[in-house]
Amino acid sequence: MGWKQTELEPALGTVVFLCSWSFIPISISVLMFSFNKYTDYIIHACMVAIILQTLSLYLVLSRHQIALQYSSIRNRIMAGIFVLSAILAIQLTNIEYDSLIQIGLLLVFTYISLSTIQLYANNLGSLFEHPWSEKEKISSEQLPNWEIQSFIFSTNAMAIRTMPQKNCIAWISGQMNGEELKLVVEIFGHHPKEDFDFLSLEINFDNHG
Repeated sequence: MGWKQTELEPALGTVVFLCSWSFIPISISVLMFSFNKYTDYIIHACMVAIILQTLSLYLVLSRHQIALQYSSIRNRIMAGIFVLSAILAIQLTNIEYDSLIQIGLLLVFTYISLSTIQLYANNLGSLFEHPWSEKEKISSEQLPNWEIQSFIFSTNAMAIRTMPQKNCIAWISGQMNGEELKLVVEIFGHHPKEDFDFLSLEINFDNHG
C-alpha cells in the first residue's frame, strides 16, 4: 500500500527531570506551612512547581499536538487551568487557611499534570508515512469519513478523524525532509506496541506510490 509504519516513542527524559524538580518546591511549601515559617512565600514555591510542571506538559504535547484532540487529555488541561486560576484567586483574597488551600490545590495540579503525561505515554500510537508530491491533492473520495482541513500539502493538520469505537484519533499532515515530501498519518489512542488495523482508517491512496 506504500505506507511505512514507525512506532512512536514518548521520549520523556527531560519531562521526568522537570517533574522531579517540581517536587522540591512542593516539599518546601509543605514545610513552610507545617512549621509556620515564611508562609508569605508559600505562593512563590507553589508557582515554581507549577511552572516546572507546565513546562513539562508543553514539552510533551508540543511534540505531538494530536494529543490535544484527545478528550481525556483536553479535559485534564482544562481542569489544570481551573485549578491554577483558583490558586491565583485565593492569593488575591484574605480567606482563612489560604496557604493550606493553595497547597491542596497544588497537589491537585500535580496529580493532573502527572496523569496527563502518563495518559500521553500510554496512548502515543503509531505513525504511517507515504511518499507524496507537492502537486498532488487529497480528496474526500480518498478520505471518506474524514474531516478535511486542507486539500493541498501542508505541515499542519490536513485531515482529522475521530474513531469512537476504537477510542482513537488520527490525523494526516505533511512532512518535509529536504526535497522529499511525505504524508504522515499519526494515530493517538492506542499503545505503540499494539497492532493497529490501518485499513479501518479508510484511506484510499492506491493510485499513489
